[in-house]
Amino acid sequence: MARHLVDTNILIDHLRGEPLAGRFLQDVESGRTRATISVITECELLSVSTLTRREERRILALLALLPSVAVTPHIAQQAARLRRQHTITIADALIAATALSGHAILVTRNVKDFRSIRSLQIQSL
Repeated sequence: MARHLVDTNILIDHLRGEPLAGRFLQDVESGRTRATISVITECELLSVSTLTRREERRILALLALLPSVAVTPHIAQQAARLRRQHTITIADALIAATALSGHAILVTRNVKDFRSIRSLQIQSL
């Protein structure tokens, strides 16, 4: 079974009620799909300045479904190389490096942000 790394935008879509994201996460919850997230995704979701306590609880419950992968020195160095080679944000570079490091397929809605990274496997939702 292939491993997946879920990009932040997929979780945001799910929280907004987007059906494709919801179905994908149901597959994760049922064990039909193996998926993780980067700790960067946790930070992105929980750092919204207008986040209410209720929204925070929903996000934390969602995050509990997906094991998170820490940024290791190897991932940080790979992300730095990606930033030098491609025009991407630090967060996207860290997420891409995490997927590459774990030999995972990156599940994202923002394919354009990652498509220049040829070695990265991407699944669009």
